[in-house]
Amino acid sequence: MVFRLRLRANAAFVAAGPLLAVVLLYVFAEEVGGGPGGYWVAGTAKAASALMFVAPAVAACAAWEAGRLRRAGVAGGTPVRGGFRIAAASLIPVLAMGLLALLVALVGVRAGMTAAPGWPEPVILAAAVVTLCGWLAVGYALGVWLPPAASVPVALVGGYLWQVYPPALEPLWLRHLTQPARGCCAAAESVAAGGVSGPALAAVALTGTAVAAAVLSRRTPRRGAPGGARSGLVVAAALLVAVAAGVGAVRAVSGLGPDAVVARSADELVCVDAGGATRVCVWAEHAPRLDETAEVVRAAVAGLAPVGVDPPELVTELPGEALAYAPTAGAANDGAPSTGTPDRWTVTVRTTASFTTDDIRTGLAADLTGALLDAGTPATDCPADPVDAAEQGFQAADQLFAWLTVRAGAPPQEARDRFEPQLWTAVGAALEGDDAAQAAWFRATLARAGCAPR
Repeated sequence: MVFRLRLRANAAFVAAGPLLAVVLLYVFAEEVGGGPGGYWVAGTAKAASALMFVAPAVAACAAWEAGRLRRAGVAGGTPVRGGFRIAAASLIPVLAMGLLALLVALVGVRAGMTAAPGWPEPVILAAAVVTLCGWLAVGYALGVWLPPAASVPVALVGGYLWQVYPPALEPLWLRHLTQPARGCCAAAESVAAGGVSGPALAAVALTGTAVAAAVLSRRTPRRGAPGGARSGLVVAAALLVAVAAGVGAVRAVSGLGPDAVVARSADELVCVDAGGATRVCVWAEHAPRLDETAEVVRAAVAGLAPVGVDPPELVTELPGEALAYAPTAGAANDGAPSTGTPDRWTVTVRTTASFTTDDIRTGLAADLTGALLDAGTPATDCPADPVDAAEQGFQAADQLFAWLTVRAGAPPQEARDRFEPQLWTAVGAALEGDDAAQAAWFRATLARAGCAPR
């Protein structure tokens, strides 16, 4: 018998247009528009999050196609082809629609990224495809058991609730069974292994359950009569796979928190010397702004060293939570000093044109303010009243941030326009003194900032 795909008669032909429109609207929506920058892991995770719309649509179309076979009474005849080939003729266009929707999501994400070295993350994409296949099987199983008036809404609404409702439930790991790389990723994060393997295994469990359900239905098209030892073996094998995959999925995600992320490897940093003993490192996707960032750091070091702020050994985008910095031999950042020392500052870099040099400098000053406050300088002259002490500490911290911003290279006039007049009164007066006077003001202000609760 000739194997034909009748695309125009398939539900996917009608559903593809609205689905692609929804996916594009979602990808370019403002609330999900920020994040990836040039980081492909984050960009791929963002594209995969469109599964909340794609997976239910695929399941609903599969249910409709199974319903067409059900209404045609194919199972009641004497098909020459096997059940798999009969189902494939109807489901391949539906799967193609889902894959096309994922591709459109990926292209939409790439269009919103600036520089994007590398390629989409293949592991996340593979898990997304497995998830699609799982919902394809679920939709088909619903369609052979229920009429289209029931199976299509159940597949569409149930699939959507499966994707969006678990984040509202406890325990937190439940959400990671629904789609790959949920909550991934900020620039300093990478996807956790369980955040990819967990939903893929959950999709395999759904597929096994759906196959068993479809084989048990007398309305499922197949070669030969339903039932028998062969069908029993298929059902047993499918359920065994479903149970094993389900247990594996739960074990894979049970240790995850609200987001499926881990710390990004320091080997992905690229570095340059900024003069003296200072080294500046940014993520690979921010490499086009590495020289600009190094120049900001040079200006900050030159302005802060005379007033008692020692130059750092390392200025990096790697967060302070990373406890070890041990690049592999031959990596771009080989030889960078270890993190977690007092000689380490952090910096934030973005590739978008709206993120200016002044933003890099301001972020550097803000991070340095936090690092100085966390260093544990003993507080002095704190009021006895805890409320007054906290107010004095927070005010001193704001003054310290404004002062560090100017000493790091920001024009005083711009800084004065940015900060509140009452705050600038004290900071402006301090900036009029010489380096020795400013160093004394810095130490006194840092001590007063210690009065605030940390």
